Amino acid sequence: MGKKPLSREQIQKLRKVVKGNPLHELLLNLSVDLMLRSSDLRNLKVSDVINPSGSIKQTVSVKQQKTGKTTLEMPLMETSVKAIGTHLKNRDQDDFIFRGNKSHYTRKPITTQQYGRIVKGWMSELGLEDVGGYSTHSMRKSKATAIYEETHDVDAVRRLLGQSSVTATSAYLGVSDESALELAKSINL
Repeated sequence: MGKKPLSREQIQKLRKVVKGNPLHELLLNLSVDLMLRSSDLRNLKVSDVINPSGSIKQTVSVKQQKTGKTTLEMPLMETSVKAIGTHLKNRDQDDFIFRGNKSHYTRKPITTQQYGRIVKGWMSELGLEDVGGYSTHSMRKSKATAIYEETHDVDAVRRLLGQSSVTATSAYLGVSDESALELAKSINL
């Protein structure tokens, strides 16, 4: 089984924990909303979320490094829009959103390792003992899992994640034969 997703409650608690920390606030909110792999999330630029006119985009679409496919136009929720408005308004369009401490020298985004350490730190902040069960992938998985739990629509989740097969998405979400059978038992025609 892969990394664990965060629950709604955990995400709400984390939003309080990261409030006021630009990097963490943007990472948390955009990672949940956009459901991107770490490599795609880290490489987002200001121009991906803010129009040249300065207005914040309502949706974001990204060409995925792994597949070369472009994601659906993912909507930005209010928490992301607020974080963008607070922390990115006066930044250059060509700047990486997630700049590391040395980015003024390197002009590069944070590394996957830095992002991973941040996520582990968040899990510690939540008081979780098994921080090893969580990673950057947990962030990608969180909203996808919540959508699946509410709708049981694997194909919709597949499309949102940009995956090519329902089988892969089912495995990704941890949909077991037992849970599929439970669904079948719950529907009486």
